[in-house]
Amino acid sequence: MELSAKESGRWLRQAEYDLKTAEWNQQGGFFAPACFWAQQAAAKALRAFLFMRGEDAHETRSVADLLDRAITYEEAFREFAGTGTSLDIYYKTARFPDALPGGIPAEVITSKDSRDAVKQASDIVALAEKKRKVYLPENF
Repeated sequence: MELSAKESGRWLRQAEYDLKTAEWNQQGGFFAPACFWAQQAAAKALRAFLFMRGEDAHETRSVADLLDRAITYEEAFREFAGTGTSLDIYYKTARFPDALPGGIPAEVITSKDSRDAVKQASDIVALAEKKRKVYLPENF
């Protein structure tokens, strides 16, 4: 358990950093990067939760897939079931011009998109942190 607890902590710390990056970009008007970093924060928080439960979650970057797995351990994650797909859309579309027909992410992704993505990621990170505190001792 100690190894998975430490790995969980590492992933959760990075999720928190990525969430701050998303918030910073959103506040600065960089909406596409904000959406990408929100997706990353949510995925890493979910990986942290799964590591804590003893699962190896390295093989996927999909928030939707990670949520499906997290729900098997913790029903509270079910409230985000639709969120995963909307965040996963930003994994590529927020970064690559060829992911969007006729435009580029910087011109297509809006302030509302980034606010929604950051809020969704923030909620997932908060729940992962809360559940981690329940399952693990303070020193992890």
